[in-house]
Amino acid sequence: MSRELRQRIAVSAAQLIAESGDLSYSKAREKAAKHLGCNDRRQLPENSEIEAALHEHLQLFKSPERISYLNDLRNNALSAMRSFDQFQPHLIGPILTGTASLNTPISLILFADTVEAVVMELMERKIPWRQKDISVDYSKQKRVRRSLLTFFAGDIQVELLILPLTDQHNLPLDPIQGRPQKGASISKVQAMMEPD
Repeated sequence: MSRELRQRIAVSAAQLIAESGDLSYSKAREKAAKHLGCNDRRQLPENSEIEAALHEHLQLFKSPERISYLNDLRNNALSAMRSFDQFQPHLIGPILTGTASLNTPISLILFADTVEAVVMELMERKIPWRQKDISVDYSKQKRVRRSLLTFFAGDIQVELLILPLTDQHNLPLDPIQGRPQKGASISKVQAMMEPD
């Protein structure tokens, strides 16, 4: 029963994420567990289980509109990546994995000697941005503060996670899968585009 309940919570959480557009995995898991009457935290699925259920859900409802929407997001991501080509951009997150929803930001990893190098690029282009430090997990339970720059390109939010050049072979862990976030280069994102 416990495995079945765990799976039902994962499926319900995935449906909530797909329908809401901006619900986090933790909030969706919480709502799904409450809806299914589960109070035992040991029964709750991991983020990776929810993501697998979300992939399955999106595949079931893969419409031409969904493919077009994902291609549009990836085209916008490619434009952003080309704008920051000198920082070896890599797409990460839901746009890469195909689980993007309505308000999903474009999430890029950029590699730079300093955060200021990227800030100067934004200033030269007269792009208003916000900066905050976030905690990023690495292997061996190492947590480091890194800068996240955000701005809007039209009505799409772009997030730039700035990593030092030394991190190119020691990438932070994906918060969903718990494995290093390799992301996808420009050429890999181009290869992912599906025919409409």
